[in-house]
Amino acid sequence: MKLQAPTHDDVRDLADRLGLSLTDEAIDTYGTFLAEMMDPYRRLDAMEAPAPAPPAREARVGRSPPPDENLYNAWTWIGPIEGSGKGLLAGQSVGVKDAICVAGMPARNGSPLLEDFVPNFDATVVARILAAGGTIRGKTACENLSFSGHSHTSAPPVLNPHRTTHSAGGSSSGSGAAIAAGDVPMALGCDQGGSIRIPASWCGVVGLKPTHGLVPYTGSFAMDATIDHCGPMGARVEDVARLLTVIAGADRFDPRQSATDKPPDHYLDSLLERRKPRRIALIKEGFGRSDSEPETDRQVREAVLRFRSIGVEIEEISVPAHLTCFDVWHAIVVEGTSELMFKANGLASYEEGFASAAMLEAFAAWRTRPNEISPTAIPAFLMGAYMHERHHGRFYAKAQSLLGRMRSELDSVLADFDAMAMPTIPFRALAHPAPDASLKERVELALPMVGNTAPYNASGHPAITIPCGSHDDLPIGLMLIGRHFGEADLLSLAASFEKL
Repeated sequence: MKLQAPTHDDVRDLADRLGLSLTDEAIDTYGTFLAEMMDPYRRLDAMEAPAPAPPAREARVGRSPPPDENLYNAWTWIGPIEGSGKGLLAGQSVGVKDAICVAGMPARNGSPLLEDFVPNFDATVVARILAAGGTIRGKTACENLSFSGHSHTSAPPVLNPHRTTHSAGGSSSGSGAAIAAGDVPMALGCDQGGSIRIPASWCGVVGLKPTHGLVPYTGSFAMDATIDHCGPMGARVEDVARLLTVIAGADRFDPRQSATDKPPDHYLDSLLERRKPRRIALIKEGFGRSDSEPETDRQVREAVLRFRSIGVEIEEISVPAHLTCFDVWHAIVVEGTSELMFKANGLASYEEGFASAAMLEAFAAWRTRPNEISPTAIPAFLMGAYMHERHHGRFYAKAQSLLGRMRSELDSVLADFDAMAMPTIPFRALAHPAPDASLKERVELALPMVGNTAPYNASGHPAITIPCGSHDDLPIGLMLIGRHFGEADLLSLAASFEKL
């Protein structure tokens, strides 16, 4: 968009919206100063920006998949894009969530607002997959603006391969469905409240939300920098460990990443080491919730008790922080989304890092087409704006200030236990809404399933879901939560369960 100095009417409109009572003379005076303040912006506009991370690549050829190649609506675009052919992912095909940039492939984040956005650079995680020999099979569908844990907001809705009348989970819905269907052994997802673990659980696959900052988020559509996570999904624990080994590690362009100097582990090695867990805590607050399904609770409990056969002690304990951490997350996702995702057009941080001007410009389309915002995102947009205008961000700030205490309470549990365990989702996959479902019904389906997953987006602890059973052909997931940067132990524990 071409830079233009604000007109008299622009200054008047801004002043009115900001509550400033200015005379016409003051408007003209300030307008003159604002016009002069445009000069540095023009010089900045002429400067050559640093190359994206990684460097821009030429556009690649791909296509929209026809229905006969996309039985569950899991794919929005297919390639393939061949990698180096050498490395840990040689011979492996990987799906990439539509919220993550792949050069030359549309990155729509599930929204018609972004239908024309085609990035000219790869997200860091995509570049690492290609360098490690992996093949990008294509872009997997995700929910509209990634703002739903149900798969009914993608267009068309993503179907659960286990029962096509039911949800595949969201927002990384296509990644879960594509793995469950056998299209790919692994895929990337993003997770702000459960968006890796929900589709993994409901589709009967493995999904890991890593420790916050372990995997770079550079080149992905953001919601709030303190809860943005990118991570692996796979058919088996080994697939997740293999993909995590490739994508984890420092990226100087992402300010979300921890200042830790510890390099990431080789997570496949951790599976071979057969690290033996000693104690697992069953978290009372994750069971018997108002929305819990007795069959889900029963199967998850029985699954955890299987660890006793390899000498692991199981103890049920109460962890109130599981509930309070949800309330902290709620304020962050509501107000953070409203401010960062919409008002800042997805600019995740004002710290030094990488921000794609093209991504910002593309997302700003909501300002001229606000009625195309996902209906499931509008409640958070409105509530966040209300809380900021009425309470000036006080509750968002309070939530952020409480994060340290929340982490400490959970860390104290994990000092005595190898992992905490609970149902990933308290109930199995929900049915898709009827074609004539009301707005109320569609919005209600978006986020009722995040009660157990969202607290660990706020706390930043790694959490993995693994299939532990099913009922009426609908999978049930067991979630294990581990120590910060303890993915090696967590994956080893998950692999032990898989062998049981």
